[in-house]
Amino acid sequence: MKKKLLLVDDKSDFRQLLSIILQSKFEIVTAGNGLEALALLQSGCFPDIIVSDLSMPKIDGTTLLSQLKASDIFQHIPVIILSCIDTSSSKVELLRSGAADYLEKPFNPAELEIRIERLIANRA
Repeated sequence: MKKKLLLVDDKSDFRQLLSIILQSKFEIVTAGNGLEALALLQSGCFPDIIVSDLSMPKIDGTTLLSQLKASDIFQHIPVIILSCIDTSSSKVELLRSGAADYLEKPFNPAELEIRIERLIANRA
C-alpha cells in the first residue's frame, strides 16, 4: 500500500509535475495553499508526510507548519519545506519550528523522493 503525501503549493503546474514524478511511489493529495491543506486534514485526510512551499496566499507554509505543530492531532506528521528562500537563518528557524527537512528550489526530484522515504521509514 502506498504512503499518502500531501503536496501544498500555490503553483498548479508545479503540483502537477511533482505529482507525476512521485505518483509511482506515493498516493498524492494536493492543496493550493495552507488553508486548503488544513481543510483537507480536518476533513479526514491523514497523510504520512506533507511537502509544502513557503510562499503561498491565504495561509503560507510557515503558518501552516506552526498550526500543524500546535495540533495534538497533526503534530506528528513530518513536514518538508520547499522554497526558493536560501538564507541559513530562515532554514534554521523553520527547522526549529518543527520542519522535518528543508529543500531549496530548484531541487533534484530524486533527492526529494529519498528524503521523503527516509522520513516515512523513520516514523515506522
